[in-house]
Amino acid sequence: MTQPHNTDALRVGDREREQAVAVLHDAVGGGYLNLQEFEERSQTVYAAKTRSELRAALADLPTAAALFPPAGSALTDRPIGAAQTISVDWTTVKRRGQWDVPAHLVITGTMGTADFDLSQAVIPATGCVIEVQASWSTVKLRLGAAIVARTDGFEGGSMSTLKDKAGPPTAPGGRVVDVRGHASWTTVVLRRS
Repeated sequence: MTQPHNTDALRVGDREREQAVAVLHDAVGGGYLNLQEFEERSQTVYAAKTRSELRAALADLPTAAALFPPAGSALTDRPIGAAQTISVDWTTVKRRGQWDVPAHLVITGTMGTADFDLSQAVIPATGCVIEVQASWSTVKLRLGAAIVARTDGFEGGSMSTLKDKAGPPTAPGGRVVDVRGHASWTTVVLRRS
């Protein structure tokens, strides 16, 4: 089954609805919505079946574009610029504490492990793309409470899996981490710290 060309027609699930409600919570905290508007929009979000219905509930909020870009500018289609590459070739690479995450990070290598804790990391305001191009490897991403993980750009590959054990954000206002790539015999695991 092929996906529709119009991404607005794609169906949404509970994960996208929870991400949208997190945007609404953030909007209340920032003074963009009052509680009555929050209630009305939350009802619209929980009833939404497609991306266009979610976008309608978030359209005039300044933080909405990062989670649900306008039609024709899907996050997976946006240009991501020059990449910083980290090789995990036969080794384990760890990042902990406060470290600068580039806007585009590519993980390459064979028979290695990338273990990145993003909970205290400095992520660009526009979010970041983590592209997995490794084989026979493991990639562990630990997310903070507010980080939003987008995984629709991860294609997997031969015997590759993405295990999302993180669930939706538990706090509003987080950066977007867009996990992409095409890997072979590789496992990508998302967790919350």
